[in-house]
Amino acid sequence: MSDRAARAPDWGAAATIAAPFAVAIAALRGLTVTLPMFHGSDERVFHYPTILRFSRELPFPDLARYRAAQTPLFHILMAYVGRLTGYELWRLRLVEALISFGLGLAVFRLLRVRLAMGRLQSVALTVLFVLSPYVYAASFRLMTDNLALLFSVLAVERLERFRGGWAFAAACACAAGAILTRQSTAFLFAVAGLYALLAGRLAWRRRAVALAAVALAFVPAGLLFLSWHGLTPPGGNTSSCGLCAAGPRTAGAGLRLASAELTLAVIGLYGAVLFAPSFPWSDRAALRRLAPGAAAGAAAGAVLLLVFPMAPDLHPSGLVSTAGVLWRIAAHTPTVLGSSLLFWLLVPLSGAVLRWRLEVAPRRWPVLALLCCFLLGALAIRLAWQKYVDPYALLVLLITAAPHELDRPRRLGGAVLLAAGYVAYTLSFVV
Repeated sequence: MSDRAARAPDWGAAATIAAPFAVAIAALRGLTVTLPMFHGSDERVFHYPTILRFSRELPFPDLARYRAAQTPLFHILMAYVGRLTGYELWRLRLVEALISFGLGLAVFRLLRVRLAMGRLQSVALTVLFVLSPYVYAASFRLMTDNLALLFSVLAVERLERFRGGWAFAAACACAAGAILTRQSTAFLFAVAGLYALLAGRLAWRRRAVALAAVALAFVPAGLLFLSWHGLTPPGGNTSSCGLCAAGPRTAGAGLRLASAELTLAVIGLYGAVLFAPSFPWSDRAALRRLAPGAAAGAAAGAVLLLVFPMAPDLHPSGLVSTAGVLWRIAAHTPTVLGSSLLFWLLVPLSGAVLRWRLEVAPRRWPVLALLCCFLLGALAIRLAWQKYVDPYALLVLLITAAPHELDRPRRLGGAVLLAAGYVAYTLSFVV
């Protein structure tokens, strides 16, 4: 795609991406009606009070102590926006919906422009992404998730534009914005560092400058963490934080594999459904070529579960934490060697799916960089909640698509089925 075509706005695609948000805003009466959802109380208990407090302290809000456990960029942004729109809850929710719409546009640009996917495929996969309940439901409550996702997607898009210079600087700025919104996006600095070290053909001086830009981008968050003597503000409530130090009734601190394994389980499920129509079921030569790698990937997933059984963590309240649809389904299946049968199916399946998708992907580099860095970062997530990993697992799958792999309606059956499941799950909160 030419640069001129890349800059030209695609109003039809934008309208299609905006449609799910418009439907929800109308159904919720301009967001004056509260959408029931997972972790919905965070808006009322943590985020909205923090925004209101910052609004009274502008232009220099006190960042040393506040109720939310996340880094403060979202709350500062909303405090300033409220000066223009007013601080009624429904008005700020509309801004949240606008942020989520911008996230959809960023995903579309990444797929359409940077990865050169067909228009139908790019629109379909973007709509699928925004309909994901862990993106869509969070679009209509004051939550930090989608702003951090927006910065993450923009960082990946800029890194794919990277040939040195301003594109990389913009990617580092987006990574800084992401970690100042949610601490769990720190893995983006590892992704940027890998691009600086390994991507493209650059002189060593330009690579050194790029690495310096990565380090410089981390400074604001680093200073914040130093002032807090940790990853969260001293007054933040750790019950809403997956990275906080474990409390006396939790399973313990340190690195944990449950979130990484949950990421793989999500990839196994979504990848199998989404790309089933494009799998070469009748091509025996392709099946023979794929079989050894798929079997090795599945075996690696099985060994991972055997060595590190996948069990839910304990919430600081002392209750078993099973936040997410996969945990709920797993609770109703038998447990074998410490893990649910559901995870014995999905984690090995993810190994086979990833082996196939890496062969299909036109650019393996962004897939491997994003996946590996996210999985490493997930080791620090103490509470294996699906909302923490689901959007990033789906994003990894989307960027494995070949440019025209799903660009025919008959190959979109998996995406339609997955989208229907997403809508049903979101509606289950209302019904």
